[in-house]
Parts: sequence; structure tokens; C-alpha cells
Amino acid sequence: MMPAAAPTPEPQPLNRRLILLAVCLGAFMATLDTSIVNIALPQIARDFGCSLVQISWVMLIYLLMNVSLLLTSGRLGDLLAPGKLFLLGLLIFTGASALCGVSPSLAPMVAARALQGIGGSLMLGVAPKLIALSFGEGKRGLALGLFSTAFATGISVGAPLGGIITAYLGWPFIFFINLPICAGTFWVGVRVLSPIKAQKAWSWKSFDLGEALILAGTLGLFLLGLTWIQKSGWTAETLGALGLAALLGLGLYFRERRRADPLLHPELWRRWPFVAGSLAVVLTFAPVMGVFFLLPFFLEQVYHYTPGQAGFMLAALSASNALVAPFGGYLADRLGSLLILRTGAGLVLAGLIALIFTGPDTSTLGLAARFIVIGLGFGLFQAPNLNEILRGVKPAFIGLAASTNAVLKNLGAMVGITLIVSVFAWLSSNHASPDLGVSPDLAVFQKVFALAAVVAAANLLANLLPRKP
Repeated sequence: MMPAAAPTPEPQPLNRRLILLAVCLGAFMATLDTSIVNIALPQIARDFGCSLVQISWVMLIYLLMNVSLLLTSGRLGDLLAPGKLFLLGLLIFTGASALCGVSPSLAPMVAARALQGIGGSLMLGVAPKLIALSFGEGKRGLALGLFSTAFATGISVGAPLGGIITAYLGWPFIFFINLPICAGTFWVGVRVLSPIKAQKAWSWKSFDLGEALILAGTLGLFLLGLTWIQKSGWTAETLGALGLAALLGLGLYFRERRRADPLLHPELWRRWPFVAGSLAVVLTFAPVMGVFFLLPFFLEQVYHYTPGQAGFMLAALSASNALVAPFGGYLADRLGSLLILRTGAGLVLAGLIALIFTGPDTSTLGLAARFIVIGLGFGLFQAPNLNEILRGVKPAFIGLAASTNAVLKNLGAMVGITLIVSVFAWLSSNHASPDLGVSPDLAVFQKVFALAAVVAAANLLANLLPRKP
């Protein structure tokens, strides 16, 4: 029997700040590359001479690799030194960014983006664990709030930054911009992250490669099926991907039952606070991200905003989310996580209800106020909820718990976008009857916003339940 790994002593205050800076920069870059590339895809497609479906793989492969490997990254963060694993992910991400920038055609670009996704999953999978090991429960809320801010900021600034870089420097520089940021992050992190020891001794009994591959295949095929629903509906390909994901998931279930240390560990899923927090993640991200995906079409089709004006309006939601996230964690440390996350869930619901009652006479300021309320609620919710999920979790399982949370964020977003797009398409094709004086387009949008509000109401009710074990 191998000896247990030595516990890592709590870092000094300066080291804690440097650890937080490094993991926040890593989160910023990993999420930045989910959005910064999107704006440059038309130019890349023209240069490579490929179709819209083909170029979509530049985005899709990054998301699939990132999300499908997050749980495995969290498990490795429990069994290996998490700081060194984060630095390895950073190096893979850096090298892949350089390869993306010099790619001469689509195939090398997609392969490099897959490598980027692997590097990003390693960073995001162990980052919350590094924060949890560095900050005690009474100080963790602010740190998780700052991490959520970095996460949100990467998504928020990607599109405008990508547009500026593509216009003035060319699309390769949307990848080259990662190189100096990665170098700075490595310089900051190498001295403070390397000494952090693994919480469990390595054992092949604790890591099953076949289990990790089946889980990655299950999540990847599920996300691929959801993506195809949005693009082409319930085709044979879509049903095949979802059916194969279900079969792999069933196989994973029976394989996990025979293992003493499974990825979907009962140590976590038997804890009510973890289950409740995980459900809340899905029920929060589904309506917010589903509506966020639809808002550009709403602003351009109903209010006839230009793409630039629509982007500026959406920045109100993204910026309010990013600005309030650290305060959500700070307040959770002092007033209690449940009070703050319930307040956030209530604000999200209030903002979505207000969207239902938008009309032709709604002012720009009125629209922006609705977006800000949703962003404030979204920002207040995330860090306190993650803090509650991690509260009381043994150090050996923190990495797995945090990476599970990251996977559920992405799954919630994908489910929400698919639900919103599918219902919107169904209502539009059935010519839903609007009220007198309301345009058909606006009526359809209002009904979809009402559906999102119903999900947000279910989320608020779920969060009112107690989370004590």
C-alpha cells in the first residue's frame, strides 16, 4: 500500500496572492479563446477556402476537448501535484496557440485547437482546487469571486478584442496575443505553484484511463448532438450522436459501480450540498446563457440595432457580471453564501421577467437596465454557489468537485441554448399569435423569455431549499 501524500502547508499571504493571480490569468486565457476566435472565423474561412460547416470545427473542437476532459483533469489534480499540472496545461496551451497562428490550412488549425482545448481543460480543471488549497473557507469567497471575474472577463472581451486584432493585425495575432500573457503567467506561477503537493498518492487503481476515455466520449458526443440540434434539427446524425452518448453513459455507469474510486464519486454525490449546488449551476446557466445567445437577434431584428450597437448593449450584461463577481464572494464570506446566491438567483429571475414586458416603446436605457440586473444576479450567484459546493469537501476530492462544477456550467449553457433556439424555431414556424399591437417577432421573443423565466423561477425555488447535510 502506497503512503498517503504529504499535505501541502497553507501558503504565505504573498504566495496566495501570486497563486490567485496565476490561476486567474489562466482562466482568463482559457475562456478568452472560446470567444475571441469567433469574430475572426469569416476571415479564416476565406483564407483557407473552406465552408461555414468546416470552419465551425475551429470553435467546436476547442469546446469539445475542453469540456469533455475537465473531469479527468480534476481527478488528475487530486492524484498529481496540481500546481505542476496547471503549468503543464499552460505550456500546452502556449505551444498550441503558436501552432494555430502559423497554421497553413484548416486541418492543422483544428488539430492545434484540439491541443489548446486540452491545455485549457488542465488549467480550468485544477484552478479552483489551487484556490481552495490556498485559501481557508473563511477567505475563499473573495478569491473564488475574483476567479469568476477572470472567467467572465475572458468571455466578455473576446469578441471586441478579436475584432480589433483581426482588423488591424490579422487573424494569426488573435492566437499570438496568448504568447506574452502565457509567458507572464508562467513566470508568476512557476515559483509558487510547483511546491504544491498532491493530496493523494498516485495509484493506477485511482485513475482508470478507460473510464476517462468513456467519460470524455460521452460528454463530447452529448455536446456534439446538442450543437447539431441547433444547426440542423433532429436529424439522423443528431439522434445517432445522442444515442451513442447515452450508450456510453450507460456503460460508464456499470463500469463506475465496480470501481472503488470512480470519477462520479459517491463521496460527492451523496452530499446534499453538492447535489443542490450542482443542480443550481445547471438551472442558472441554462436560462442566462440561452437568453444571452438570443439577445443579438432580438436587438437587431426587433429594435433594428446595428451589430456594433447590439454588442455595446450586451456589454452591459457581461460587464456587470464581471464587476460584481468578486463582491459576491466577498459578501458571501461575511454574510453567508446562501443569502448572496439566493439574492443573485432572484435578480436573474427579475431581469428575465422584465425582458418579457419589453415593447416598441422600451428605451435603450430600459433595455440596458434589464441586462444589468441579469448580469448582477449572475455575478452574485457563481462564487457563493461554488463556495457552498466545496464547503466540507475533503481536500482529496476538491479538484474533482470543482471540475464537475465547470462541466455542469458548460452543460447548462449548451442545454439552455439548445432549448431556447429549438423553442424559438418552433414558435416562429407555427406563427405564434401575438397580442394586439405586438409584432410577431417580438411576441415570439417574449414567449421564449417567459420560458427562460420559468427555468429561473425553478432555480430560485431550488436555491431556497436548505443545503445542510
